[in-house]
Amino acid sequence: MHPVLIIQGFLAPTLTNYLLKNRLQRAGFTAEDVPIEGLNAGDIRDSARVVEMAVNAMRVRTGAKKVDLIGISMGGLIGLHYLRKLGGDDFVRRFIAIGTPFNGTHFARLMKAFTFGRAPGAEQMIPGSDFLRDLHDHTDEHKTEIFSLHTSADAFVSEKAATMDKVELVKSPHGAWPVGHYTPLFLKEDFAIIKDILTR
Repeated sequence: MHPVLIIQGFLAPTLTNYLLKNRLQRAGFTAEDVPIEGLNAGDIRDSARVVEMAVNAMRVRTGAKKVDLIGISMGGLIGLHYLRKLGGDDFVRRFIAIGTPFNGTHFARLMKAFTFGRAPGAEQMIPGSDFLRDLHDHTDEHKTEIFSLHTSADAFVSEKAATMDKVELVKSPHGAWPVGHYTPLFLKEDFAIIKDILTR
């Protein structure tokens, strides 16, 4: 098994990863949080630098050539930026994005207002943002296997927003609207899907 790093979502402390991380550890994985400080509301590009440092540190500690990465919601955009813009594609074997708005989400406009415009991550998730245009200005073939886990019960990120070329869309039938955006972190059925992807 490859070691696993987990990137939390927008306005979420690393504590929100606890159950997923604990289940991975009990299943025999070396699993750790990416140590993004606070509530992960800052610039996605800065957070991707933290991912870069966390991946390098885990590779040194474990001796693994590559790690697996899980990004939750905005954490998936952080992970994708790391892969595409910081050379992470060479060091990540599989990347699972859970409820990630690859194409943006209009819910981010509400989050921008809620944070009084002081959360760069919210603005970067708005459809058509400069950040998203730059992120998708990418033509190279990925070495990393990328999966997008999405549930139709997600009230914040649509299936269209979670879909991207050359990314395997994994549809979860679990969860209940409108809280489906969060249920993959807690439901055993969704953990089984995540584990299956990591152990293929």
